[in-house]
Amino acid sequence: MNILDNVTESQKEAITHIDGPLLVIAGAGSGKTRVITRRVGYLVESGTAPANILSITFTNKAANEMKERLGEFLDLRGMWVSTFHAMCSRILRSEIEQMSFTRNFSIYDTADQKKCITAVMNELNLDTTNWRPSAVAASISNAKNELLSVEEFSKYKSGYYNDVVSKVYTKYQKYLEANNALDFDDLLFTIVHLFRNFPDVLEKYQDKFRYILIDEYQDTNHAQYTITQLLAQRYGNICATGDPDQSIYGWRGANIRNILSFEEDYPETRTVRLEQNYRSTKNILHVASEVIKNNQSRKPKSLWTENDEGNRVRVIHCEDENVESREIAANISEFIKNGNAYSDMAVFYRTNAQSRVLEACLLKEGIPYSIVGSVEFFKRKEVKDVLSYLKLCANPDDDLSFERIINVPTRGIGATTIGRLREWADIHNANLLEAISRVQEIPEIKAKSTKAVKGFWKIISELYKLPTYPVMEFVKQIIGKTGYTDYLEQSYAGDSEERLENIDELVNAASEYDNSNPDGSLQGFLEEVALISDIDKWDDQTDTVTLMTLHAAKGLEFPVVFIAGLEEGLLPHSQSKDSDDDIEEERRLCYVGITRAQRDLFLIHTRYRAKFGQRSPCIPSRFLSEIPEDFIEGIDKTNYSSCSYERQTGDTEQNWKDLKPGDYLCDDEENVHDVADEFRHEGSQDSSNLAPGDIVNHEFFGRGRITKIITSTNTVFVDFSNVGMKKLVLEYANLEKIEDYCR
Repeated sequence: MNILDNVTESQKEAITHIDGPLLVIAGAGSGKTRVITRRVGYLVESGTAPANILSITFTNKAANEMKERLGEFLDLRGMWVSTFHAMCSRILRSEIEQMSFTRNFSIYDTADQKKCITAVMNELNLDTTNWRPSAVAASISNAKNELLSVEEFSKYKSGYYNDVVSKVYTKYQKYLEANNALDFDDLLFTIVHLFRNFPDVLEKYQDKFRYILIDEYQDTNHAQYTITQLLAQRYGNICATGDPDQSIYGWRGANIRNILSFEEDYPETRTVRLEQNYRSTKNILHVASEVIKNNQSRKPKSLWTENDEGNRVRVIHCEDENVESREIAANISEFIKNGNAYSDMAVFYRTNAQSRVLEACLLKEGIPYSIVGSVEFFKRKEVKDVLSYLKLCANPDDDLSFERIINVPTRGIGATTIGRLREWADIHNANLLEAISRVQEIPEIKAKSTKAVKGFWKIISELYKLPTYPVMEFVKQIIGKTGYTDYLEQSYAGDSEERLENIDELVNAASEYDNSNPDGSLQGFLEEVALISDIDKWDDQTDTVTLMTLHAAKGLEFPVVFIAGLEEGLLPHSQSKDSDDDIEEERRLCYVGITRAQRDLFLIHTRYRAKFGQRSPCIPSRFLSEIPEDFIEGIDKTNYSSCSYERQTGDTEQNWKDLKPGDYLCDDEENVHDVADEFRHEGSQDSSNLAPGDIVNHEFFGRGRITKIITSTNTVFVDFSNVGMKKLVLEYANLEKIEDYCR
């Protein structure tokens, strides 16, 4: 294959640039992956050794896809194609012994991290109802992403809450070190400190990675940004690809400024813009462009396509979430009748909670679906149990894994015995595994418990004598020697079959690892499991409708896309609080969802949605009002019990953009006339253009919908998306009506 076949001039420019920094602003669907893979191929053809190339992606799925594409025309031996976390883990396996850890360190996932932090908080006598462990964990995670050590956090972060976090952070890090463990954030944090404190190690990897390619650069956090800067210092051959308009992970530390200031960080940068979209129809692309142009923090670009005009984007106004779900199901069924596959379609939403009603409706209609981001396989109880045995065999210092499985299956070893083992280990500066090997030296443990502990030690001792590779055989040995299958059948009679199937699937996962890694190891398998994400396990070959959050949809594409819940408080989310940066990120999230669609796009919002057990009025998302009417087809699917959403002509399929306040007709015509008279009342604030249903803006409360006006008292009731219902005096409310706002 000729690497430069079938590429555009801008793609060719990016592919053939060799030395010096390169910034590729790649619009949605513009062939970015093709450019990255062919650029790697061009570097190799031009004489660069594959071992001198580092290619970073943001998911294992993307890394594997890139390896497959590169493998079609390159010998990949020696080349590193991985995620940031996998790269850091790989380096640390070789270099971490310089930093008080050993190479067989464990990697703790978010559940492990939370468990550790909860234990630490209990030791510090902190009330976990007032100080939520998840919030403290997030603060510690943010500190590590900002590269703040325990000492630096204590120095630079002030206030009572941060003082508490500092105490937990300090003790938590000591706990990790004692367990020879790192959490996800430590993988990045530790690499930075390794490079900064050991210049010879940094120089080694600078010399190895002479050409660095970073995909999705707009999603890098401060730690990742620093790692790439350190690695690129020596040769300056860094290629960053990405799109500021698709930066959607600010909530977990990603900094859009990294890509916006790339040319300042690397003054000799050549910038290439990929603006031709190969994915979507013209109408879909127009809608996306009209929405995203309202953002200020972006790199200007003009997406265009040679694809067909396509159908107009359907905007469906629904009564509530039940109608919303039925409309989605009905349209899916119609597409199936017309010859489409279920796998052609995806439903996106802002929060996982929105999937409940959708799932119920799809089940009722017999529509097969799969959810990305449901309970993750490797976090299921039975899977984590077996993995804990594996982790303890790989890392004897992993007390967290030890405590999980010392009494699983049940052996009669209670919390009191475990506490005394822990006390002995603390006194003797030992791990819990050593404590059970010397249990006879702990007189506080009774004879019956001592016998049970010795039984557990015998099992572990036997496991340590077994070869740990192939991993599949080792997993089978653990299941057999621990009697784990019998334990599931006896302890979980109601759902033991499903749990046993999950254990079988874990064996299959180990087998797949063995087949793909002939030179692999138990540690390698555990590392792969630890770094896997929801999207990595998604099977895109199954013929089902895909349900996922907008965040999970990044990087994917489908012929037909439904985006549910386009309402203030959902998209944009209420937590954005009308901050300019947060709203812009929510708009980018909407843009990402829109640009996943290839052929048909449905944007759906409701007039009412259940919140905290009550039916609450909803305000359509401001992003809908940013779309010109030329590119959309409005469909009204409301059906009020007390008010019908129709004109006096009875036309229920009108364009919702044409509706006026007077179009809301109540069953009681007398009340309609009374309300109309009140609208003509002249008060201190002109209320002649205000009506129930209008969208207004308040200086402090933000956006809301008028639900009632009482002219006799000159008051108005407004349901605000952020603060709920408020009764205001019109004379002082200073409400600003939002014109041309979709209803």
